[in-house]
Amino acid sequence: MKKMLLSAALIMAALSANAQGELCVFNGSSLGLNADAVTPVAAGTEIASTASVKATIKFDDSYKLVNMKEGSFIINGEEVSIPEGSAIQGNGNGKGDCATSTNFAAQGGAGCVYEFAPTQDGYLYLMISASANKQYVVYENELSRMPYIYASEDVTDADPSLTVFAYDMMNLEGATYFDEAVKDYYVTEDYAIGKVSVIVTGTETKSDGNGILKFKAYAGQTYQAMATGSKMSIGGFYFDTTGDATITTTNGNTLLEAGQVPGNGGGTGIAGVEVKDEVDANAPVYNIAGQRVSKDAKGLVIVNGKKYLRK
Repeated sequence: MKKMLLSAALIMAALSANAQGELCVFNGSSLGLNADAVTPVAAGTEIASTASVKATIKFDDSYKLVNMKEGSFIINGEEVSIPEGSAIQGNGNGKGDCATSTNFAAQGGAGCVYEFAPTQDGYLYLMISASANKQYVVYENELSRMPYIYASEDVTDADPSLTVFAYDMMNLEGATYFDEAVKDYYVTEDYAIGKVSVIVTGTETKSDGNGILKFKAYAGQTYQAMATGSKMSIGGFYFDTTGDATITTTNGNTLLEAGQVPGNGGGTGIAGVEVKDEVDANAPVYNIAGQRVSKDAKGLVIVNGKKYLRK
């Protein structure tokens, strides 16, 4: 399977030199995809990369070329056009245990899922063809659901002024809770994959448009983004270390303002993880969603309020 080659010059050409960010617009045809039929893509296939982030396909699935919605993104004042037939979409619905069982922290193992691996701390902005009645979810290391900001322009409305659907899951009442034992915020079961239109308006209104998923990302961790029970169409991503990108659309709508970050910087991201094989044998062990787990659980765990990576 061919990998997309995206030069540093192309990455930076779309943004001004003082933007201090990295832009990546996908080109699905470089993966051998077309718009007429789906093509198998193997797990681990690199979609594209910038200096700080590599994007790959998480699971074996079939993909095709798709178009973004009407209009383009404008990031920090510079227009970012995603050409027709360059965005990609999987064929299998993204699977998440959170959609089908009480184990709502763990990611499922199939479907259309995109993985991002940053080499420095920062913020990821995924440029998607969004729908407010899809259930989007972002995982860290396949275990912890991440708070994120969702913003989408509604182009289904005939009103030229359009509508922007937006919410910050960290600041949405009922979406997160603070665990006193570990002094951190966690995503609750009821809201993390709730349909945006239902959360914001209380009704399942169809709303489609170009949108952004923004979340905090840490070096050395991996992040999986998907639409649970559906497919996510994605045209590229933007990465910066400040969270200060302003993103508008050519239709005149503001999706994100500078400094608007999930929970004003809070979240379940892991920073300063201690690598240890053994921890206090008598202390209770929690996963990073705040759930009690067995004492021999592997991966990222919390013991006595500290985070450990157990191998």
